This record gives sequence, C-alpha cells and structure tokens, in this order.
Amino acid sequence: MASVISNKVAYDFQSLETEIIANEGGVSFGIVTGLEEFDYTVTVNRTEMYGAGRLPQDVTEGDAEFDASITVQRYWFHQLILNAEQLGIPLANLRFSMKFTYIAKDEELVTDTLTDVMLKEIGNQGSHGPDTQMVSMPLRVGNIYFRGKDVFGNQL
Repeated sequence: MASVISNKVAYDFQSLETEIIANEGGVSFGIVTGLEEFDYTVTVNRTEMYGAGRLPQDVTEGDAEFDASITVQRYWFHQLILNAEQLGIPLANLRFSMKFTYIAKDEELVTDTLTDVMLKEIGNQGSHGPDTQMVSMPLRVGNIYFRGKDVFGNQL
C-alpha cells in the first residue's frame, strides 16, 4: 500500500481520521467513516517583476489558491444532508471545517485543518453490482492549515 513519509512516519489510509465541524454553532458531524478519497492543495501564485532585463528582479509574496475534494460513500453523504437539515441550512450554504488527523503509534498527532469549506459540486456515481455508491464533492476552501499554520505562517 502506498504511503507518505511525514516526520519519519509512514502514514497510510488507516492512520487517518477526518471530522467535519459546522461553522454554525461549532456542531461536529462526527468522524467521516465513509471517506474513500481526499485531496487538498495550496497553490501560491506569485508575480515575477522584470525590469529592462531578461531575468526577474524580484517576486511578490503572492496569494494563495486552495483546492480540495472528498469522495464519500453514499450513506455518509446522506448523513451530511441530515446534519445540514438539523441546522436548518441548505447544502449550498453549509459552511464547515474539516480536520484531517494522522495517527501513528508512539507519535504526536498531526492535524491539517481546512477552514471555511463549502460544497462546489456534488457528483453521485455507482455501477451495477455489489460496490457501494460513491459521492464526489469538490470543495471551496478558505484556508488550509498544516499542523496549525498556513503557508504564510498564520496561526489557526
């Protein structure tokens, strides 16, 4: 199984717990037990400043662009709908945070946090047979904090 080395620890998918917390009232939707895939990325867009020469003289600090998506089993998407309904918020307006916590024996917990998350798209897919239906959700993300700090050093 593929894994990533972080702090000299090989984390695999069994080392991960993901929680969704609604911005409205800080209500936890619990651990996402039906998570099948996740992806989150930060892109720092910088502008290079040229003078009369061919090489850049300097670059700007840049701004951050965030991209994320999750794929969950259909039953967990149904739970997301129920939780939003209990808060009285339509799915399109639901804002939440996601915590991705990596666990390894005898190691400190490592948590990445996505803030001000909203759904951009909902895609339901399935096929004939015993495989579970999957729901893919590209996400709009306000910021990503890796171990409590964003890419510019701001504290969570």
